[in-house]
Amino acid sequence: MKKLKVGYFKNFGSNELNLTKEKFEQNFTDCTIELRAYSQAGLKDALENHKVDIVYTDIRDESFSDKKIEPIVNIGLMALLQAGNFMSGQQTIELEQLENIPLLLVSEEDDEADEYHYYKDLLHINSPFLAVNSFNEAALMAQSGSGYFILNELAAKLIYNDQLQKLFLLRDGKQLRQECVCVYNQEGNKYINEFIKLLKENVK
Repeated sequence: MKKLKVGYFKNFGSNELNLTKEKFEQNFTDCTIELRAYSQAGLKDALENHKVDIVYTDIRDESFSDKKIEPIVNIGLMALLQAGNFMSGQQTIELEQLENIPLLLVSEEDDEADEYHYYKDLLHINSPFLAVNSFNEAALMAQSGSGYFILNELAAKLIYNDQLQKLFLLRDGKQLRQECVCVYNQEGNKYINEFIKLLKENVK
């Protein structure tokens, strides 16, 4: 039995990956998919050292010049914060409106610097930062009014909590978005090609 090892960024929602795995294994009974969650740094290491065959991640300032990159989805980023802070029908929020509210940075100790760099230097978020260990902790703190956290809209859909408000993030009226891609080493692998095709279908 063949195995396709798929690494993915642990802050992504896993719903679309599980759907892809299910459909893939229905189509290819001779191959299974193993899903492995990693930090951003862990993903690069896993790919370089052939611990995984392909990774699903977001494009930051990482160079993958020697890899194959396949765009999957360009998706909006959302702030999740205590319901009632803003109008109930509001759909978007400017970053400057959040500058006095702590950003709850979901990270473990070994990837805190990478996540801080992403939010501070690449997204240019000026809120104070407060590190937390999990999205459950972030949700509890956000619903108590202690801060907000950020997810892409696919992952945000998996948060069912009427005490949290979800707002698309804007900077100067322009929506902040996350470019999600698959990165891999090998060309011409039918299993990788099929995985990418199915993943694209499941993130629509």
